[in-house]
Amino acid sequence: MAESSSANVARPHLPFSRPCISEAAALDVADVVRSGWITSGPKVAQFERDFQTLSGAAHAIAVCSATAGLDLAVAALDLQPGDEVIVPSMNWVSGPNMIELNGGTCVFAEVDAGTLNIDLHHVERLLSPRTRAVMPVHFAGQPVDIPRLRALIGARPIAIIEDAAHAAGARFAGKPIGADSDIAVFSFHPTKNLTTAEGGMIVCRDAALADRLRLGRFHGIRKDAWKNHARSGSDAYHVLMPARKYNLTDIQATLGIHQLRDLDRMNIERDRLARRYLQLLANVPVVETLRVSDAADTVHSWHIFVVKLRADRAAVCAHLERLGIGTGLHYPAVHAQTYYAQKYPNVCLPVTEDAGARVLSLPLFPGLSDADQDRVVAALRTFPNENPA
Repeated sequence: MAESSSANVARPHLPFSRPCISEAAALDVADVVRSGWITSGPKVAQFERDFQTLSGAAHAIAVCSATAGLDLAVAALDLQPGDEVIVPSMNWVSGPNMIELNGGTCVFAEVDAGTLNIDLHHVERLLSPRTRAVMPVHFAGQPVDIPRLRALIGARPIAIIEDAAHAAGARFAGKPIGADSDIAVFSFHPTKNLTTAEGGMIVCRDAALADRLRLGRFHGIRKDAWKNHARSGSDAYHVLMPARKYNLTDIQATLGIHQLRDLDRMNIERDRLARRYLQLLANVPVVETLRVSDAADTVHSWHIFVVKLRADRAAVCAHLERLGIGTGLHYPAVHAQTYYAQKYPNVCLPVTEDAGARVLSLPLFPGLSDADQDRVVAALRTFPNENPA
């Protein structure tokens, strides 16, 4: 029997995302709070070591957000007027914003229509003597082919800054994202696969770069903040460069330590749910699913499950909202945002513009039940009707 519209409204709201935090993590956070040391300290150092082990990276530097990490990464380029950074427009604004704030010029790249990852054919056409870096995004958690990007760049002095905000636990060619990166930046926002409430991690291979990034996250002071505060005033600190304050706290790092332990389990569940979506949505007229790599040595982290709609997005969102189902939007095209449209008025990226008008992210998180998924799929299957069976 079909359910009434009012019955659906009365059902519990199904959020787009929900953090998965264990009771053990909550208890350890409480212990940190009671310890009297809640800012950057030994828990941050442990979290960095643990993340370094997970990612296989040579260096891991915790920061207060992925945006802060991208800022430090771009700042390390020492951009000069006219220097260009190639970045996909199918993107959150952090990467482009940090390029602009560090004096660079954004060169917006097209994305692949099937995956919404950066189009490397377009990147090849955009490379110029002014290119200082390329900033690919591992969109939704599906890895970009970084070895192929390196081959396109060749011997040119062009950095690759991987926006790995979606990619905690993802793998390409058998290696974790970050293991073979020049520099990669991860996000630990509440919606991410691994959360510290707010936070991020930079990983890199070069020791000198890692040293600069550590200086950059805490006032240009070499010593760790928690080691600076000696029991007496005899332990001086030394400012080696002007820098920002982007440090993570021990409270956040404690969450991260526990989340790392659970990451594989949580990502396996995300993968199961995502592949179930792919099966259930295969014949749903209103949606088009993205293409997923079938390479055995590539692991999608499924930060989000994005579809492209074949109907008016506002109408679909309103329909889902009436049925108590939350959604996300990842992403409207950055080059169409007011600032960027005014500064770069002649950018034309038809694939990105089409996707930006049609994408919608469906609920996906550990703890989402099969019944929850069925509810989402039923609502999409019956659009524009109000009464899914």
